Amino acid sequence: MSKERLMRGVVCAALTLAASFGLWGRAARTSAQGPSQGDKPVEQTRKNIQVLKGLPESQLFAEMNFISASLGVQCGFCHVSQGKDAQGRTNWVWESDDKEEKKTARDMMRMVLSVNGGNFGLSRGEVTCYTCHRGQTHPQGMPALPLAASAHEPPPPGATPTPGADAHAEGAARAAQPTVQQVFDKYVAAVGAPAARDKFQTVVIKGTATASQGRTQNFEVTLKGNDKGLLSVEGPQGGAMRRAVSGTTGWMSGPRGARAFSPSELADARRGLDYFNVVKFAPAPTMRVAGRRKVGDRDAIVVVDRPSENVQRRYFFDAETGLLLRVVTLTDAILNQIPEQVDFEDYRDVDGVKLPFVVRVSAIDTFNSHTHTLTDVKHGVPVEDKLFDLPPAPPAPAATPKQ
Repeated sequence: MSKERLMRGVVCAALTLAASFGLWGRAARTSAQGPSQGDKPVEQTRKNIQVLKGLPESQLFAEMNFISASLGVQCGFCHVSQGKDAQGRTNWVWESDDKEEKKTARDMMRMVLSVNGGNFGLSRGEVTCYTCHRGQTHPQGMPALPLAASAHEPPPPGATPTPGADAHAEGAARAAQPTVQQVFDKYVAAVGAPAARDKFQTVVIKGTATASQGRTQNFEVTLKGNDKGLLSVEGPQGGAMRRAVSGTTGWMSGPRGARAFSPSELADARRGLDYFNVVKFAPAPTMRVAGRRKVGDRDAIVVVDRPSENVQRRYFFDAETGLLLRVVTLTDAILNQIPEQVDFEDYRDVDGVKLPFVVRVSAIDTFNSHTHTLTDVKHGVPVEDKLFDLPPAPPAPAATPKQ
């Protein structure tokens, strides 16, 4: 592990753990710099921005990580650095155009924007860097020979089907799909009977979160009803980082004190509460059933939602059991959609209710990806509403008497 990455891990461990939960993502990302002052476009916060004008500052590094993953490279492939600073961190000269690879990357960005914005019937994010590169700096432009079969003849027995081949091309009838309401009804029945779910009006969950570079931390989540939640994460130097939601308000606290959430942070917090609630999904008029996909070796029914203009969400339900297996959130950016994936695994029975004891959060930046393992779940415990109230500001220090 490099010294730079180690220091980054020590300083940001508690913040990025909170971000990985999805419950308080934006709050965690902005807390290191104090209260959010608005998400300015990158041309106002960075130098020499030529193509990505209009991209919100909060999406810049996610966009760069998407490109990095698409080409299988790291920052130094396009960007210039000049040694280390006194703390051992890389001195990046992000605005430098000294590398030809950066100039090529700009041309590629313009091409992607042109294709997605042209007269091809495509929308933003349908063609991306990954469409062609697939983890390589030089994309493959030819099918690999020998082929199992070409277009005019069927594949030999036992051959692997061609990716993207339509199983219904020969006129086979497509199976009828359930409605969103039917998917929901099967899901809540799989989670537990109403009498069992009613016992979980208050829940206290404890567990550990593991991440890259050997990071492991303990966390505790307290829930009351459907609109109150508190997350406590142990800090790297002791103490705790806390994030809370209560009705229409929310807050965060840490070594620098406490502050209220912004509206966007509160919206993220509300969505994230579903990761810990017994029931993590509810039907909405904006939803539709989009067919079936594989999640590992399981057949899954996919429900697609567009809760806002710039966000698409996909829910994957086990076709056999009805349980929720995965949630994928795609946030529109200038070049592509920025993905986040949450997988729910190891469902266990807790007093008549099925709960996932492993929750994997996968971000486009592996530093913000974590695996959460539940170690203890208690329900029906007394929880006072004041637990979710914003802590009072500490008293001002007493004035020193004049001599």
